[in-house]
Amino acid sequence: MNWYAATVTAAITLFAAIVGNLLIPASALAWFRGLPWPRWLVPYRVFIAVGLIYYALIATVLYRALDRQDLSAIIWAIVVIVANEAWNAVFFGLRSTLAGFTGMLAFAAPLSALIIAARHDFVSLALLLVYALWVVYDIAWTAALWRTSRTARSEQ
Repeated sequence: MNWYAATVTAAITLFAAIVGNLLIPASALAWFRGLPWPRWLVPYRVFIAVGLIYYALIATVLYRALDRQDLSAIIWAIVVIVANEAWNAVFFGLRSTLAGFTGMLAFAAPLSALIIAARHDFVSLALLLVYALWVVYDIAWTAALWRTSRTARSEQ
């Protein structure tokens, strides 16, 4: 085990997880739960599970990039980590379904760059491609949430 890579990975990932989740007040979670969800949206507890899996996944990708000293993958992994937390802050902070949708579209760019940067590492590539499938789902549900919440507002 590369202790330097493990320490840096743990520090970055834990810092992002803690700070990112502190940026989401309980009132914002209540707002989210009160939105008119599409019928096919996964239950809230699934979002929690996927969030935990995401942190383990991105930590693995970052660790492997640090271990092989792949500067491009290191930079893009950190950008993805920051972008993920920024999305949470924007979506929940602004309480805007439009910001959630456009933020997910924007998030796809650094994730794509990380996939390209990590393409020579089979394990990281596989993990990122699985995560990219979830991001496609995220784009779909945030678009649906934006449309349904916009429709619900216009009917009031």
